[in-house]
Amino acid sequence: MAAHACCGVVAGTGSAASRRLKLRRPSRSSLMKARKTMRKAAAGGGKCPRTAASRRKRVMAIRRKMEALRRLVPPASGGGDGEERSADDGRLEELLLHAAGYIMRLQMQVTVMQVMVHALNSNPED
Repeated sequence: MAAHACCGVVAGTGSAASRRLKLRRPSRSSLMKARKTMRKAAAGGGKCPRTAASRRKRVMAIRRKMEALRRLVPPASGGGDGEERSADDGRLEELLLHAAGYIMRLQMQVTVMQVMVHALNSNPED
């Protein structure tokens, strides 16, 4: 039994359906719950107020991370111009949802490639 180094699939074990990743979009209720949690955290959530300096430092750290995420995730393909992208980038929620969608597309591509590698490496008798 040969193991494929690229995808961790071992030839001849189990069915192809059992090895497939089951990717689902997050439900609307789970997204709403996550947004509510983010709003609570942004509002302070009952914790003691922070000093202005520590708050400024925290905001700058979040901005740096948002910029890094923006550089990693390609722009949405909608045929729009660059001005539309810069206007939408100011919202953390939209950036995170766009990044989540991009991650899901990448996971689906990996799954398809794993299936293709398995199909090309399997014997016709299987």
